Amino acid sequence: MSIGLRERMQHAVAQHAQPEAAEAPESAALPPIAEILGGDWHATEYGPVFVRDDWLPLDHEHGALQLRSALDVEAEPLARLLGARSAPHPSRLAFFDIETTGLSGGTGTYIVLAGLGSYEDGAFRMRQYFLADVAHERAMLSMLAADLARFEGLVTYNGRAFDVPFVETRMTMARLRSPCAGMAHFDLLHPVRRLYKHRMPGCRLADAERRLLRIERPDDVPGWLIPSLYFDYLRAGRVSPLRGVFRHNAEDVLSLVGVLASLGRLLSGDALDPDDGAAVGRWWEHAGEPHRAMRLYRDALPWLEGCDAWPWAASRHAVLCKRFGDREEAAALWSRLWAQGDRASGLELTMHLEHHARDLAAAGEVTRALLVRAGAGERIALEHRLGRIERKLHARGHSSVCAD
Repeated sequence: MSIGLRERMQHAVAQHAQPEAAEAPESAALPPIAEILGGDWHATEYGPVFVRDDWLPLDHEHGALQLRSALDVEAEPLARLLGARSAPHPSRLAFFDIETTGLSGGTGTYIVLAGLGSYEDGAFRMRQYFLADVAHERAMLSMLAADLARFEGLVTYNGRAFDVPFVETRMTMARLRSPCAGMAHFDLLHPVRRLYKHRMPGCRLADAERRLLRIERPDDVPGWLIPSLYFDYLRAGRVSPLRGVFRHNAEDVLSLVGVLASLGRLLSGDALDPDDGAAVGRWWEHAGEPHRAMRLYRDALPWLEGCDAWPWAASRHAVLCKRFGDREEAAALWSRLWAQGDRASGLELTMHLEHHARDLAAAGEVTRALLVRAGAGERIALEHRLGRIERKLHARGHSSVCAD
């Protein structure tokens, strides 16, 4: 029976710290984690931690952008993304992502790998903390906490709901203080969802990568497979499959850089391609700048003809046109949307025709068409409207006869 993983790991740590131990029997040697995964052992007050450091040049391309691109994001769009008056400079941000043995965050669920990317010494540092032995979780988390504390903000994807609460739970269980509390937190899922939910219903990081960075990962290790690969490592000492886990985590961290840079660029100006322009228009609409949104919608709509994005952009623009008194432009959009079967636009159109255009015949025609597929609750209001329109028509006709 082979020696247990923990004993083999302790032996390997001793080998790394004391070169003279290299003559230990081969049967007692730990699988060559450092050689296979390319990392090093670090000593902490709570025990050894296995860490991999990679330094990437700022001109390294991740998809459509270079890593330096996030450094060029201006203060105002960063603050917009953060939802605050000000934001830390990108050089003071930690780009952070974790891989776990599950989603529950309970006692038996661990952080397998934590990736922390940062701008340091004129390069981009990718540091990954691996839980090589569950007995050394506190050591790993203590080193991670110390490194996170050096930064002023976090960049994650769905980190508010998952990564940060998970890390805080594990640190609490390990009797450590989390440095995340009070840090500025750019959870990029939320701005991506606000901008692109019409095109990316799920708004996963992989969706954002494809849309913003033009990235595909055909050979990527799927997240659901990571727990089984890690447990296989614990049971049988198989290290090689973990290289794909490290690569997956590193790609996630690099994508955080690219997505932040892409969103910052989108919010920095109005010279955008039509689909992005409509998406940013919705951002400014929600941000309380409707006139800026109207300009973007109006510029984008002619170029979105025939695309899936046209109906929702036209609908949002029509709402703003109505709000600011440009009813003729709104009515033209409602008419086209109604022709495509949009019932909400049909209702807006019939109200416009009745009360503003004074075209009662057209208003009655649209109302009758709406009644064909009306639900029970909607039918009562439509029948009331149609009755009023017909009374007005009758009165108008009667007045015309009297005048003759």
